[in-house]
Amino acid sequence: MAAPRKTKFTNVPNLYVKRDVRTGKLSCQYRDIRPNAIKEWWGLGNDLQLAEHRARQLNAVIAQQIIDQETQAILQLDRSHSITVIQWHAEYIEILRDRVAHKEIKQSTFDQKRWAFKAVLEVHGKQKLSQLTTVAISKLIANFSKAGKQTMAQRVRTVLIEFFDEAIAAGHFPADKPNPAKVTRMPRIKVKRARLTTEMFLSALDWARANQRAYLWHSYLLAATTAQRLDDIGNASFKDVVATESGKCLTFIQSKTGTKIMIPLALKLDILDISVGDVVRMCRDNVASPWLFHHSKPVGKAKKGDQIRIKSLSNGFAQAIRAVQPNWGDNLPPSFHEIRSWSEREYRKQGINTQKLLGHKHQSTTDIYADTRGHDWILVDIGNP
Repeated sequence: MAAPRKTKFTNVPNLYVKRDVRTGKLSCQYRDIRPNAIKEWWGLGNDLQLAEHRARQLNAVIAQQIIDQETQAILQLDRSHSITVIQWHAEYIEILRDRVAHKEIKQSTFDQKRWAFKAVLEVHGKQKLSQLTTVAISKLIANFSKAGKQTMAQRVRTVLIEFFDEAIAAGHFPADKPNPAKVTRMPRIKVKRARLTTEMFLSALDWARANQRAYLWHSYLLAATTAQRLDDIGNASFKDVVATESGKCLTFIQSKTGTKIMIPLALKLDILDISVGDVVRMCRDNVASPWLFHHSKPVGKAKKGDQIRIKSLSNGFAQAIRAVQPNWGDNLPPSFHEIRSWSEREYRKQGINTQKLLGHKHQSTTDIYADTRGHDWILVDIGNP
């Protein structure tokens, strides 16, 4: 015999009704068909007429939600396909300007990002954002790498990753697709910047004492004795000297990381036979200025006592290095930042905790500064005869 047919209690979509064989009562459940629903099944009691009324209401509300979501997806897809690279670039630049205004990034960082994107605009500016594919980005990066501009290739890739991240956040690029720049291969960069050696630094320092203004070589000495970055050296002020229980210290809030460093004035770099306190005293003169490195007389628009531009310190060191060694072959001459690396290596020899001095969270970061990149000789220890 054929199996008995099940009784159908309702024709309302998504409402399921069954009878309890023990009690004879009806049990009504509603199935939520939304893919992101909190749960799939909802109980609506045993009153069939009321359950049907509620199920129809839920069907109407959920159907409208699904229509709205699909409409939004269509509009968003159309939006991402309609905007051009140059149009989104204009919005992206405004985002960066806002980040500069809120001091999330520096003006120099903003300038570097805008400069790196110039090459992208020249080639792909008029294209739709969706047409700037991984293939196109890889080709652009490869062109820079083949031309020996690995650093530029890396910068272009980095700025494009952020460019598309912001586009996804703004709804100009589909969120369900991968960032086309992020999946490209990172360009390999061979460091061409020469390490600063002791002989080179001492020669540059002697030349600077004879040919440059005092504030320049004073800044080199402070960088050497404190192992801090160029920006932090250039922004050092006399009020940063504070008294502690163990003695006076020169304090730094590192501009790059926000790390707070207290360096005792008594800290001495043996190879120079000079301490941090000695350098601070050198910077004091008859000019009333809060800055360690300041103008002693009016120069152009700068007034007496005004802060020396950080770029001037960097350019001054570059001039001194070029003066003592004009030819660097395939390498780039050491920059002001290399003083920090050289200082770390010298202080490490003295047994100073250079990880704390440099303000690094990880020892592996400090070890990068200790790498001489093949510029120092390695002495083989043969032991005691």
